[in-house]
Amino acid sequence: MESFQIDFFELAFLAEACIPPRPIARMMFWQHLTDKYWDQMSDPQRTHIWNWLQKNPYYEESLKTEEETQIFHARFDPDNQYMVHTNFHGVEDKRRAFKMGDRYYITRTTSIADEYIVEVTKFTPKVEY
Repeated sequence: MESFQIDFFELAFLAEACIPPRPIARMMFWQHLTDKYWDQMSDPQRTHIWNWLQKNPYYEESLKTEEETQIFHARFDPDNQYMVHTNFHGVEDKRRAFKMGDRYYITRTTSIADEYIVEVTKFTPKVEY
């Protein structure tokens, strides 16, 4: 599939239109925000879209009941960012992660196994453009 660019503000407006609960196509876009588009944004853009959606009453309502909104919230929250250092059979790595419950996640569905975590440090993203 061909890719194309979208203006950040158009992306933010689209995100507002897709706040769960929504039909499947909109839900898939919402999930892509967390798993795919998060990686394509800068830290200031992530913070901006997170702050933007905080002002939307549908987001506030959705956050109370919708798991996908809660995951998005945890992923984009600038105060919930961590660097997780791991050692998997002698191979050291570090990953940017977010915390949900007692686990550190790198995507909506991929967490880092506790037994491989060596160190976790709080990561403070740059929030200004």
